[in-house]
Amino acid sequence: MTSSTTRTFRFRQFDVHQEAGTPAQSGVTADESAEPEYEARCVSGDEEDCGEASGPLADAEHLNKWMAEHTRDTGHQRFRRAYCEYATVEPGAWL
Repeated sequence: MTSSTTRTFRFRQFDVHQEAGTPAQSGVTADESAEPEYEARCVSGDEEDCGEASGPLADAEHLNKWMAEHTRDTGHQRFRRAYCEYATVEPGAWL
């Protein structure tokens, strides 16, 4: 015995809102509830990456200082940097 199933798909528009200080996009508003974070990890090394990490920092200036100090102390010159920001997504109109 074969069963027949009917499916209905409903699509919805979603609006993404991102942190202040980032490039403006159509329909995007700033999320003032959280600060962005900056972070780096040292990826210098011949066989393996050093792996030392800055941890989350409040601004790019502090991150640059951490990388400069790590380079001064170790001679390592290659880092993976990350900028993290907060966004909110709100359901919009049904399409």
